[in-house]
This record gives sequence, C-alpha cells and structure tokens, in this order.
Amino acid sequence: MNRLLLCMTTLLAVVAAQNYQWPIDASKSLKSNFGEFRDRHFHMGIDIKTGGKEGVDVFAVEKGYVSRMVTNFKGYGRALYIMHPNGETSVYAHLSHFNPKLEGYLKFYQNKNESYILNHYFEQNEVTIKKGEVIGYSGNTGYSFGPHLHFEIRNRLEQPLNPLSNGFAIDDRLSPQLEELAIIPLEKDSWVNGGFLPVQIPFFRNRDGSYQLADTLNVFAPVGIALRTKDKRQGFSESYQLKSIELFIDGVQEYKLDYDILDYSLNDHVQLVRNHALHRLNIGSFHNLYQLKDYPTSIVQHGNLSGILKLSPGYHKLMIKVTDASGNTTTGLGWIFTHPPIDLIVQDITQDGNEITFNIQSKSISIPLKNITCYSFSPSGFADQKLEPLRVEKNGGGLMVTLDSRIIQNRSLQFIAKNKMGAFSKPLNWHPENVDIDYNTKPDIKINKTAAGIVVQVETGNMGTAQPSLYLYTPQNLVAVALQQIQPFTFITAPLEVQIFNYVTALHVSINNSTDYTYKYAFTPVIATPGEQTVVVSEDEMCSLRSVKSTFYGQSLIWIDAVENSTPPPHGGFLSNVYQLQPFDIPLQDTVRIGIRYDENILKLEKTSLYYYDQDDGWTFIPSKNSKKRQVLTGSIESLEAVCILQDDTPPMIESTFPADGGVYYFQDVKKLKAEVDDLLSGIAENESEMSMTLDGKRLLYAYQPVSQTIFYDLVKNLSVGNHTMSVNVRDRSRNETTKTVNFYIK
Repeated sequence: MNRLLLCMTTLLAVVAAQNYQWPIDASKSLKSNFGEFRDRHFHMGIDIKTGGKEGVDVFAVEKGYVSRMVTNFKGYGRALYIMHPNGETSVYAHLSHFNPKLEGYLKFYQNKNESYILNHYFEQNEVTIKKGEVIGYSGNTGYSFGPHLHFEIRNRLEQPLNPLSNGFAIDDRLSPQLEELAIIPLEKDSWVNGGFLPVQIPFFRNRDGSYQLADTLNVFAPVGIALRTKDKRQGFSESYQLKSIELFIDGVQEYKLDYDILDYSLNDHVQLVRNHALHRLNIGSFHNLYQLKDYPTSIVQHGNLSGILKLSPGYHKLMIKVTDASGNTTTGLGWIFTHPPIDLIVQDITQDGNEITFNIQSKSISIPLKNITCYSFSPSGFADQKLEPLRVEKNGGGLMVTLDSRIIQNRSLQFIAKNKMGAFSKPLNWHPENVDIDYNTKPDIKINKTAAGIVVQVETGNMGTAQPSLYLYTPQNLVAVALQQIQPFTFITAPLEVQIFNYVTALHVSINNSTDYTYKYAFTPVIATPGEQTVVVSEDEMCSLRSVKSTFYGQSLIWIDAVENSTPPPHGGFLSNVYQLQPFDIPLQDTVRIGIRYDENILKLEKTSLYYYDQDDGWTFIPSKNSKKRQVLTGSIESLEAVCILQDDTPPMIESTFPADGGVYYFQDVKKLKAEVDDLLSGIAENESEMSMTLDGKRLLYAYQPVSQTIFYDLVKNLSVGNHTMSVNVRDRSRNETTKTVNFYIK
C-alpha cells in the first residue's frame, strides 16, 4: 500500500511538472544550464537570456504563494521564491523589480528595517500567485555578469532539480561532444602509457557520430578516468553541462554521474566531481569518473560505484556514454591494455654521412616493437620538437630509427615505443657525446601531490648527462629515493607515501659530473590528517598555516614555499615575502588559517592586510586581524594560494555619476541615480554599512551591483524642478574612504 501511494505521488509530481509554464517572455535560449562547474559550487539552475535587456516580463510557472522575498548586493540580488501545491518551489533571481503589488511589500519591509537588504519569509497563502501572473521583471542585480533570469525549481527538501528534465524542456537536437580523456594513476605502482603521471588522450569523432579514443591505453595497477566533454545546442555558441555520464568496462557499469538533483549543503563537492588538480593546472574541466577511498560522496554520484579500475592483464573494452537533458546520447569507445611498461635500450648507433641510425630494442620482453616516437631537447632541457625519422625499419624484435644528424646537433633525444601487444615503453633518453656543462647552475627541485602520492622532480638543465641521486634528510639518517628519467634532463620519483616524509628537514641531490657535488634544499613538510589540527611553518619562520579538523578531505603532505618572482600589486610594493601554500592543487573542504609575521618598519604602517593571488582577479584582500603586540597578521582562506602582506592606503574612486555634477536635465529623463566606483587593490567593501547615497540630505535605500561596481537608486517619482544635491560615500576593504557630492538642476 505504501509503495502504491509513493508511486502515485511520484506520478502526480511528474504530471504537475509537465504543466509548468516557461518563466519568462523572452526566449528559451540559455546562457548557462544546471550543474555547471563554478569555483566552489555547482550552478543550481538555468540562466535564460533576455537579449541583453532588463525589464522583460517574468511569469509564475504555476499557482502558489510567495514564500520568500530577497534583496541583496551579492548572490541572487533581487529574488522571489514561490511555493507550489505539489511542494516544489520556483526561484526567480537577478530581477530588476517585482510587480507593483510585490514592490509594495518590498518597500514596506525595507523602510521598516531601514535597509535595502531584505530576507523576508511570508506565511502560507499570505501572498497568493496565479499561474502565468507577471511577478517581476528581469534584471542584472546581485552577482550577475549581464541581464538574464536565473531560474530554479526545488523539491520539498529545497534541493534544486534540473529544470530541463523536470518540466522545462527545450528544443535540443544536438548530441554531446567528447573531447578528451585523462587517465590518472592512483597508487605508487600505477603506470599509464609508460609513466607515473596522468595522461590525456583525445577523442576523434566517427562518421556515425560516435567517438573513438586516438590510441589504445596502456595501464598497470589501479587507475581512474576523468572526462572533458561539452554539450551544444543548435544555433547557440554556449557549451552546457550534461545530464549524465556513464563509464563501462567490458560492458559492466563502473561509474555514473547524474546531474538531476543538487544540494546546497553539499555544494563544495564540486571540487571532488571536477578533477581539482587538472582544473588548478589550467588543463581543463574534467569530470572525475572515480571516487577516492574515504572521500565523501557527492549527490550527483550514482550508487556505490567507486570507478577505480583494477583491471586484470590483457585487453579491456572501454565505453563512455554521455546524455544531455533532452535525451541526446553520445558514446565513446576505446581499448585499455593492462601490462607493465617495457624497458628499451640503444643496442648500437651507426652514422653514415648526414644520417644517424639508432638500433632500439626491448630490454627483456620478446614481443616485437611496433612503432616509436622521437623528441629532441635543447642543452638546457627544453623540448624542441617531435622528430620525423627518415626511416624506421624492423630489426629482429626492435626498430632501426634513422634521423638527420644535422637537426639533432647539440640535442638530446627521447624515444618512446609501443610493442605489438599495446604495451608502452618507459622513456629512453640519449645524449650526444659532448654536452656543455655549466658548473654554476644547480638542480631545480619541484614537489607535487598526485592522486597516487608525493612526486619529487629534479631538473638538471645545463648540468650535463650524469643521473642525479636523491636523498631525504632527517636528523637521524639519509633515505635514498630512486629516480626515474622521464626526459633527458628531468628525473622523478615514483609516487611516495606521505609517511616517508616524517621528520624530513631537507632534500639532498648529488650529481657526479667528473666531481661529486651535493646540493641541499631545506624542506620541512608536515603530514595533515583529517580530524586533526595541523601547523606548518615556512623555512624563514615568518609564515604559518594552521588547519582545522575539517580542512582536508584526505591525508596530505603540506608545506610552504618562498616565491622568488611574483606579479606585483597595482600600487605599492610587497611588505613581506610571497609564500606559496602547498600543495596548491588539492581541494579543501574547510578553511585554513594563515599568519605572516612582520618587522618594526611594518608595525608603523596602517591599512596593511594579508592578500592572496587569484589568477583572474590578481591580488585579493583577505580579512585580517593585526596583532601589533605579536607583530603578525592572520586571516583565513578556502584554498592553498600565494599569500603576502600588502598595504592599501589609496582611496577608492567614484569614476562617474548620473546625474553628473553641474548637469541640467528634464525631469522625465532622470529615473535612476547611480555612481560607478572602483578600487585597485583591496576592493570595494560590498556592505551596506560601508556605502551611502543621499539625495538632498535624505538617506536612500540604494542597491549595489558588485560586478559592474555600480551604486544605484530607482526613483519612485519624478524629481521636482530646481536644484538638487546627490552625495555618494564609499569605502574599500582597507577602510579608505571617498565622498563625492554632485549638484544638478532639474527643469
């Protein structure tokens, strides 16, 4: 009986959803759709284009009552929430105005609270709405990048549903596109195409509309897969999020993402659904088709599938199926060959005139080599180009590779082969006999966190052909760590478990180029474990990072690097070293607390604060506490960034106003007062208490648009004929202040 009742309820909800009205009298053209990736959240609705115009009629999609009314500087700006009889709520955001009746309620509560900011909940059926009633007009309020309507439909639990598959279908006849696959090694013994590091491989479109991987993948030990894809709609340039993504191996479903329902309380899980490392490295937005152990499950994940591929030796058929909200489906096919990588050797080299021939053989396996790729590298270690051999000929189980010797003078080479079974080789690197050595250079060290562990990279550049040795130094002993050569002058460790770095205080790199020399690098990382507080300090002891118990999703090694060269601020200079919190490409589920100490010279300065560097916005203000007694600035951030101390003692700018100072206007031409403001460093303080706008001495309940940085006020009635004075006051986040008074005449 209960099951029957549940089925009937579900059926009624679907029927009701199918009768929803489209929410705007503009178009069914979307700027963004449901589930798209944002910095720390999913996009929770659809953004409907309005042709770049404000003031387009917005309709109630179904009858109901107004449950909530919001006006804010940020977020959704001016927004309305309507509860419907089926328990679902529709949300209409970034509106310019409500309808006259609702505007009356808005003005009443704003005046009562003496504030533009409002978050008011109505009683059930206090303000009823009819289906198709004009409830407001589209706009650009809140954190909006242009006029549009942001629309959501939420279930009884206030969870956003995908509108395109829940009653608001649009015409879409194009199938999704598959762009690229990333294969990620997940354990220390995992290999992908002969290496320890992630590999990206493109898809190619077949004539029938399906997609094929460009080559067979060669993996060994557990790996994960991530997908870069996009969905298009006929006649529009935008790329959209998909409805679902499914991964199959040998016909068995290994993983599924379904973007049909989201949850505000789990919004930061976008960092786990999108591959965070590839995103932070600017490689692209990839959907993770696997879940790491002990990491929380996102609401878009389907079932209890992990997606971690532990494949038996041999060939396995890979299929990826992607579907958009209109039911258009695309499949991508490929093959995975499970086998450890093979080792190559150069058996001999012969030269004849301008031709040089390398006899390349497999070191141990008897399967013949099938093809080979060759790259050249400059003496300083930079990749020059992919070389096209003059000839490649079979020689027993190996290959004779003939190159033009004139184009490889003073160049080192790298060969990567593949045998007839599909196994890739580890890179084989070759140097010419006489390589210039610069004895004044030193190795460059990089430490990276990967899904499989910590990888240390050593680049020797102009230091000759000798292979370096790496040691982890602790006060008790030196721990030797093996290095693999991945390029002629680049060496990496296999992924290392974080525990091996317990008590490590330095890295030692030894190189023997006729003489032995050891280079020492201070390195004092700390192991951070979920559920524990962790503190790490920079080598100069001037910068610290403190995590809370909920900061990290999983166990990680954390450390602080000093940055030698950094982008300068727009004015002033650095008042501290710049510190990079590492590893910068791991997601955080909570904040970290940072502190930077300063000297006596900084103690005397005012309006100093912590800042972090954002790739899009440059140096970005961190609300900071200044302990002058301890001479330290502290603040919190949500990701591991480059941080420093800066001073902002430059007032913000009021760049233009309407009306303009000294202007003369007809009364019918002045419907809105506005001021465009800007601040070059700390940014405009986007709080009502930090701005003001008055007209003829009377305080106005103004609005603020943070993207265009515009303060504005819509006049309720025409201004009277005569002189008027508008005053605008604005502060930046360092509390620098600017006031501008504008006198104008209305005729």
